[in-house]
Amino acid sequence: MAETATRRDVVKQAEQEWHDSYFRAHGQEDFPETAGEFLEWFKRVDLTPFCDGGWSYWADPRAEALANLEITPEMRVLDYGCGSGKLGIYFALQGANVSGFDLSEEGIEVAKGAAAKYGTSARFEQMDAEELRYSDGFFDVVVGFGVLHHVIKYPAAASHLYRVLKAGGRAVFIETLWDNPLLNLVRRFTTADTDAGDAHLTEASIHEFCGNFRDIRLEKRNLAYMLKRFAGLPRRDLSAPVRPRPFWRLIKSVDRNLLRFGPLRRYCGEVIIYLSK
Repeated sequence: MAETATRRDVVKQAEQEWHDSYFRAHGQEDFPETAGEFLEWFKRVDLTPFCDGGWSYWADPRAEALANLEITPEMRVLDYGCGSGKLGIYFALQGANVSGFDLSEEGIEVAKGAAAKYGTSARFEQMDAEELRYSDGFFDVVVGFGVLHHVIKYPAAASHLYRVLKAGGRAVFIETLWDNPLLNLVRRFTTADTDAGDAHLTEASIHEFCGNFRDIRLEKRNLAYMLKRFAGLPRRDLSAPVRPRPFWRLIKSVDRNLLRFGPLRRYCGEVIIYLSK
C-alpha cells in the first residue's frame, strides 16, 4: 500500500513539475491586454470550430459542450484542472460565480494575474484533485477541458468531484486522444515523459471513475475529421479575419453521415462526457 502511494506521489510530482514548466514558459500567451480582446481570443481558440477558421484543433467539441451548458449569471462554476484559468475567466466575464483549481502553482499564478487584469471575481487556488477544499454540494456545474486524462489515475479524485457538486448538478469534460485504437498505437511511440504523462482513457475507465453519478453520457465525435491535426494553423493575430476552411467543412459533414453507423464511433478521436448527479 505504501509503495503504491509513493509511486502515485512520484507521478503527481512529475506531472506538477511538467505543467509548472509549461505555464512558466507559455502561460501568458492566451491573455491579451483587454477583457474584450480576451473574449475574442477565447472565441477563436476554444469556441470556433476548426472548419470555420478556428485557431486550434480542439474547439469543435468544446463549443458544442459549452453551448449545451447554458451557464447563467451567479451560477457557481468550477473550472476543474484550470491550468492558466482561461475557461474560468471566460465564464466569469459572463457573470458566473467562478472558482478554479489546478495542481500547477505556476498555472494558478497566471490565472490569478489574468483574473485581476480583467477585473473579474474568479478565484483560483492551487489544489490536488484528491484533496479538494470546497464544501460539499457547492457547485452547480463542473467543467474541464482536457483534464480527465490526468486525474483519472488518482483514485480519490472521483469521490471529491462527486462531493463538491450539488444534487442535480452537472459535470462536463471534453477530451481529445481518447480510446481510439489507431491513435493509441501512435501514442505508444510518441508520448514522452511517461511519469508525468496522460492516462489511457477508455470507455470502461470513464464509467468506473464516474460510477457514482446517476447518469453518464459519452458523445463521441470526429472520425475522418481527426485528420485536421495534420493541417496548419494560422498565426494568432486578432487583427486578421477568421478564414473558414471549406474542405474541412466537407470532411466534417462526411463524418456526420459516417457516424450514423454506430460501430464506427469506436474510432472517434474526441469525446464529450456529460455527468449528472
